Amino acid sequence: LEGKAKAFSRSLRIPFPKSTVVMVVSKRDRDNVPHPLLVKRFDPVTQSVLRAVPSSEEEVLEIAKTGDPHERVDLAFLAEGYAKADRAKFEADAKRLSAVLFGLEPYKSLKDRFNVWGVFRPSADGGVTQPKLGLQKRTALGASFDTFGTERYLLTEDNKAVREMAARVPYDAIVILVNSDRYGGGGIYNDYCITTVDNPRSPMVLVHEFGHSFAGLADEYYLAETAYNDLYPKGVEPLEPNITEYLDPARLKWRDLVSPGIPLPTPWGKEEMDKIQGEMDRVRVAERKALAEAKVARASKAKLDAIHKKYAKELDAPKDKQAEVRKRFPGLEEKVGLFEGAAYTSQGMYRSQMFCLMGNTPKEEFCKVCQRAIARTIALQSGP
Repeated sequence: LEGKAKAFSRSLRIPFPKSTVVMVVSKRDRDNVPHPLLVKRFDPVTQSVLRAVPSSEEEVLEIAKTGDPHERVDLAFLAEGYAKADRAKFEADAKRLSAVLFGLEPYKSLKDRFNVWGVFRPSADGGVTQPKLGLQKRTALGASFDTFGTERYLLTEDNKAVREMAARVPYDAIVILVNSDRYGGGGIYNDYCITTVDNPRSPMVLVHEFGHSFAGLADEYYLAETAYNDLYPKGVEPLEPNITEYLDPARLKWRDLVSPGIPLPTPWGKEEMDKIQGEMDRVRVAERKALAEAKVARASKAKLDAIHKKYAKELDAPKDKQAEVRKRFPGLEEKVGLFEGAAYTSQGMYRSQMFCLMGNTPKEEFCKVCQRAIARTIALQSGP
């Protein structure tokens, strides 16, 4: 159905009301002004309220419990593409990846604000559907690569199955773990985060995509040749806490965090860095193409590893060039300022620091602005 309009099912969660309430769903226009989209009365005693019995196929795992769910952020890991024999692997994967998440700030300092659960439902097939490779799998949640035509984008459109599975535990946030070694994932704000588990980059994909789904963070990376992207209308300040068009200097979102004496906008060797990033992007595009062709040809793991190594070697020279540019700005990596280039846009959009896990970074840490946004979300969902 390429080019056809389709619906993307979503669920809205509210505290269960004691009496009839009116729910209003609003949609923001291009100026970020909300307008009512759906108005619905909800009667809690109506027969339309379903109280289904949970599936007997599912097993609940208590991975970490620190307190009453009413006073904690409840994080639910859901199993996708794990066969019945993979139950122990799912538990190990959930513990391993949650340890990565809680090893980073601000999750590390606020770990006691979380309960962590696992829900295991066996899939008929192990792995995940990969349409461009001709692989179709029967899995618990129907996740698939090539979502919206993007090779690495991994999502499920079976919202009902996700919600039914997550409902086995108290949950504020959902992470779907996909039993695959392919690179990919996705994150939808206030909905769910999804990642494969066995790729070397899976841990950081989880952390990055959870930033989207949990705290509403924007991507901070961009392509050097892209000057403007209409996802963010020009002249309208983005809602996300970690990017800005800098339309009103007096109301900069992170003004209180700006390092003393730093110029705004902040010089950081952008023109040279963009040229180097362009070199790196071309290498990565070539690598993805080579890998895709090799997978279609059913290449061996040794062949795929050789492709990875070949292109990783080609990245050494541009990485060295980046290091040389950074040397001309000593200490700048730790400073908070206004760095041009963010949200897929090279010009006119800014981030707060040179490096962050929401962008291209050699450092496995969030910028200070993202750390604060995540901490505020944790406080909102876990109570005082």
